[in-house]
Amino acid sequence: MKLADRMRQSIRRRSGHVVLRADIAPLGSASQVSQALKVLQRNGELLRLGAGIYAKARRDESSQKVTPLVDAETLAREVAGKLKARVTGAADGALVLDTGGRRVSRKLALGQNAVQYVNDRNRKTFTAFGREPSNKSTLPTTGVGNYVRSLADVHGVRYEPTAADQWAETVTRLAGDDVRSGPVQDLLIALQRAGKLSKNDMASLLVNYLRERKQRV
Repeated sequence: MKLADRMRQSIRRRSGHVVLRADIAPLGSASQVSQALKVLQRNGELLRLGAGIYAKARRDESSQKVTPLVDAETLAREVAGKLKARVTGAADGALVLDTGGRRVSRKLALGQNAVQYVNDRNRKTFTAFGREPSNKSTLPTTGVGNYVRSLADVHGVRYEPTAADQWAETVTRLAGDDVRSGPVQDLLIALQRAGKLSKNDMASLLVNYLRERKQRV
């Protein structure tokens, strides 16, 4: 029996949807395993997620597109288990894996989602943007409104006015002022309250948004 066939049987017997090269390495020499993996990828039975990490897959008969058998979040949790990490959430469109005391730089792509890593060394500087440290120069100065809406969508954050917000609005109205915040400003407040933005980042994004709006007038 060819190695690719033996590997196929071994993979099918395994629970879960993520396969590490290390799991099947004992089936043959390094070069033989590499060749068999290429065969399974060409057949659409495996999809490479990163160095030494594969997902069980299928090929669509009409489009010929190869896709994993399960969604990206399920794959992320299985990969995290294989890497002895845990999924902590999402940041700027990327899945975040916490590797604890280990530093991992393995590049992974799960569907449209990239993977970011946080560990004991960078945990304090890791922000909702999935980068370290937060830097005003890296915050967008154009398309700020869309950026804020996307960030809120990623984290499932919605603005819900508090009693204090309603009180402040009433006081402002009674004072004769007609200053109202817009949906983007409200989302910035909600993101900061949810801990997805620092106060400094929220203030910087607000300034960039208002400056962009003024330039358009």
